[in-house]
Amino acid sequence: MESYKLLFNEYIKMYRPYVNQLNVLLTAFNLTTAQWSIIYFIFREGAKTIGDISLYQNVEKPTTTKLVQKLSELGYVEIHAGNDKRVKIVQLSEEGMKVYGQVREKIDHFQKGLLEGISEEEQLIVARVLKDISGKLNYK
Repeated sequence: MESYKLLFNEYIKMYRPYVNQLNVLLTAFNLTTAQWSIIYFIFREGAKTIGDISLYQNVEKPTTTKLVQKLSELGYVEIHAGNDKRVKIVQLSEEGMKVYGQVREKIDHFQKGLLEGISEEEQLIVARVLKDISGKLNYK
């Protein structure tokens, strides 16, 4: 099999089981991977608008709004009006910061377990390749 076919086939075979296992891990916090991705983004980048989050997630604003509303109901984020009242600013709440730390610890343990026996150099190569491919997908 050609290397490019092998690469994408292995990625596809890995993706669903990975997301499924991650979702199982996140159920203890009433989260999905999509919601966790929003928490992670806000933790890393600071308060963001619904539009910013939509761009990061590559999903439509109504979908992002529903995800953020659920996070607000859980007490993980706070939503404030921006300078323009139509713009909503989302930031992590105190509870969201606490949950971020707890979830991050569990995910770190899970991911490190998956990478046992794979050198840091190999991990960095795969990360670079996936980032390069992702960049090509996002610009088409």
